[in-house]
Amino acid sequence: MRLYAQTPARAGRQVLHDRGAVAWCAVFAWLAHRAYLAVLEWQAPGLRMIDAGQDLDRTLGDAARTASRVPLVGDDLAGALSRATAAGDMLTDAGRTQADAVSAGAPAAAGLVLLLALIPLVRWWLLPRIAYARAATSAQELRTAAPDLLALRALSTVPYRELRAVHEDPAAAWREGSRPVIDGLAALHLARLGLRPSEPPQHRPGR
Repeated sequence: MRLYAQTPARAGRQVLHDRGAVAWCAVFAWLAHRAYLAVLEWQAPGLRMIDAGQDLDRTLGDAARTASRVPLVGDDLAGALSRATAAGDMLTDAGRTQADAVSAGAPAAAGLVLLLALIPLVRWWLLPRIAYARAATSAQELRTAAPDLLALRALSTVPYRELRAVHEDPAAAWREGSRPVIDGLAALHLARLGLRPSEPPQHRPGR
C-alpha cells in the first residue's frame, strides 16, 4: 500500500495534511476534555443537595433522640422529628439523581465534540487519503505490468491539452498500440499521482 507520493512536492503536501489532521485531532481532544469537565461542574448543585439532605437527616435524628428524653411529650416529639427526617432523605435522593444525570451526560458531551471533529476529518482528509492510497497502489502495480491501462486512465482523466503534448491524436495512437504514446500517457497519469515512471518514456513520434 502506497501512502505517499514519490515526488517531493506532492509528498510534502501530504505530510503537511497529515500533520494538520493530527493537530486537528489534538485540538478537538482537548475541547472534548474541556466539555467533559464543564458538564461535570453542573454536579455541584446536586452534590450540595446531597450534603444538605444528609445534614438535615443527622440534625433531625439528633433532635429526635434529644426530644425522647423530655418528660410526658418526649415520645410524641421524637416521633414527629423522626418522620421529618424523610424530608432530608428526599432532598438527598433528588441531589443524587441530578448528580447521576450530569455524570452520565458528561461523556455524551465529550463524544458530541469528538463527533463534530470526525465528520470533517473523515470527509476532507481520511477519505481522500484512502482514495489516493488505492489509486497510487493500483498505478504502481500497473506501472510495469500493464502501462496501456494507465494510458487509458490518462485518456479519461487528464485534460486534453496535456494529452496533446504527448501526441496529436493520443486516443488513436493508443488504439494502434504505439509504445512511445502509451508510455507518455502512462507517465502523465503517474505524474498526477506524484509517482515516477518505471523508466523514462521515449519521446519518439507516434505511428
